[in-house]
Amino acid sequence: MKTIAIIQARMGSSRLPGKVLEQIEGRSMLFHVVERVKAAETIDDVVVATTVSAGDDLIEKACLDLGVSCYRGDECDVLDRYYQAALQYDAQAVVRITADCPLLDPDIVDAVMRKLRADEADYAANIITRTFPDGLDCEAFTFLGLTTVWKEAKLASDREHVTPYFRNSGKFKLTNVESKSARASADERWTVDEPSDLEFVRAIYKSGLDRTGCFSWLKVLELLNENPDIRKLQGNAIQNEGYYKSLYQQAVPGAAPKRCIEKSIRMHARASKVIPGCSQTFSKASNQYVEGVSPIFLDHGKGCRVWDVDGNEYIDYVQGLLPNILGYAHDEVNEAFSSQAAKGHSFSLAHPVELELAERLIDVIPCAEMVRFGKNGSDVTAGAVRVARAFTGRDRIACCGYHGWQDWFIGSTTRNQGVPQAVRDLTHPFAYNDLNALEALLSSHQGEFAAVIMEPVNFIPPESGYLEGVKAIAKKHGALLVFDEICSGFHFGLGGAQRRFGVTPDLACFGKAMGNGYPISCLVGRADVMQICSEIFFSFTFAGEVASMAAALKVLDVLEQTDAIARIEENGVRLKDGFNALSKEAGLQDRLVCEGYPNWSILRFMDSNGEASLLVRSLWQQECVKRGLLQLVTHNLTAVNDHSTTDRTLEVYAEVFKTLNGWLSHKDPAQFLEGKMIEVVFSVRK
Repeated sequence: MKTIAIIQARMGSSRLPGKVLEQIEGRSMLFHVVERVKAAETIDDVVVATTVSAGDDLIEKACLDLGVSCYRGDECDVLDRYYQAALQYDAQAVVRITADCPLLDPDIVDAVMRKLRADEADYAANIITRTFPDGLDCEAFTFLGLTTVWKEAKLASDREHVTPYFRNSGKFKLTNVESKSARASADERWTVDEPSDLEFVRAIYKSGLDRTGCFSWLKVLELLNENPDIRKLQGNAIQNEGYYKSLYQQAVPGAAPKRCIEKSIRMHARASKVIPGCSQTFSKASNQYVEGVSPIFLDHGKGCRVWDVDGNEYIDYVQGLLPNILGYAHDEVNEAFSSQAAKGHSFSLAHPVELELAERLIDVIPCAEMVRFGKNGSDVTAGAVRVARAFTGRDRIACCGYHGWQDWFIGSTTRNQGVPQAVRDLTHPFAYNDLNALEALLSSHQGEFAAVIMEPVNFIPPESGYLEGVKAIAKKHGALLVFDEICSGFHFGLGGAQRRFGVTPDLACFGKAMGNGYPISCLVGRADVMQICSEIFFSFTFAGEVASMAAALKVLDVLEQTDAIARIEENGVRLKDGFNALSKEAGLQDRLVCEGYPNWSILRFMDSNGEASLLVRSLWQQECVKRGLLQLVTHNLTAVNDHSTTDRTLEVYAEVFKTLNGWLSHKDPAQFLEGKMIEVVFSVRK
């Protein structure tokens, strides 16, 4: 299989013009890329593909000086440029490289090309699931596959960026290369897009690594770990920003047609007679979506998709309010549950599965010395509060975040009907990232606080030293520190946020993703504190239901043995970056923003004054759901989300942003709303 490496190069970079000929230790960036590609054993020839633009005459001259072939083609159609270059040089396989990656590792090129051959694939890469830094990207594909893409790909984004059609069309056999030595963090950017990136690369070459020849990426990683000041030089440009811009440029604005949801509407009318609120959970109710436009009843789901009762398909970013970390109907988890259920799952005495799961959780959660189980997050947060009150002999609770429906917490919100005033008065909300506010609160009722319970992380990162400070203040005032990790647990890694941020609480609560949708939660913590569970009343029939525990054991297996969390983070990066890049293209960066961590981000919708806007949110959700995206305000990702679902989502986002660009500049944007506006469930009492 004759393999040609085609290096994509041009002088007209928008952020750093002429970057490919910038000097790095006395030689051009293009020189370094060519030399590193030539060092790959699987490459038979190297071709630089540039444009017919006069500005790229310099690249042709540089190629002549380097003794490397140069093909000049269409300035706008990069896919055609690749195809014609491959055709001219009689390639049977093509390796795609960009000229702004001077740290490319020849061994990665060989690994990708060998993977293409070994798997008899149409397309191989190291970017389907990322384990290498941005800037070490390598893609390989057969000429036959390239020919098909060249003929069939019609979108401008597909032709400008060459390979999306390979990944997203579903017509090709794909395979991926992943690092077996180390996994780079999502923050590692070794490509050159802006001046700071160039200084970063120059610093690496200047360090002396170049004297060893084509130094490996692992040597660079080792250098950066030893020299954090060099790592700080990395730029912060959005990865794939050019792709997001092309999505916006090709997007067609306008209201999408409504989907047929007649069966949903009929069921809603029936439910209104027999189910208060027509739903078991406020956040799943019809008033959280634009009524008359959005589905109300779902029929089934698989992976990251759901189908409503009318047969409409959606990419689901709600995922049952976060529990389905592995996606709907995960085969292995379902088998674990059904296998145990077939032998019984609500027994008259304790079961060995309880012990096995407790021991596994103690192994992975830093604060866990003992474990008790529940079914919902509210079970274990209420249990933690009762434990803390019993252990300390105090009544007051300081809280930060959302902690469930039980009286002790929900009494502190605007939805507090039915909660006695005496109970409401014992719970005191405090602001996140404000140590002074917490100190003042605990000092205002000296010696009366049993616990400080908080979500250790949500969508706002903890400031440096904040969680450590909370722990110190709680200890100073004799209160237990409880981390509510119902949401952060597992999505932020097996040990939760406490492991990620290195702060160990006295107690912690986990749930949601723990069973991948099967009902299970747990309260874990210090043994001396947890022993109180033997004395207080923390006891209910289904706490010991073991089929869900068997499912949780399988979830732990999958999370421990696969790259599920890394895949979630990777797609989360692309969704967050893509949303913000598209918002900027639409001129709406002050109105619609995606914040938070890649593995769990939130969409903020604001009016022209910067205040939260239900109208903007409603218009956004209305147009997304009509285009096949089911969404509240967060990206609740699963390990099953992949490039194709992410790219489809971003295509929808581009269309909706382009539509809102016109609507929000209108004197009355509400006229574009096709149903009743979304309502607020509750807010925390100030």
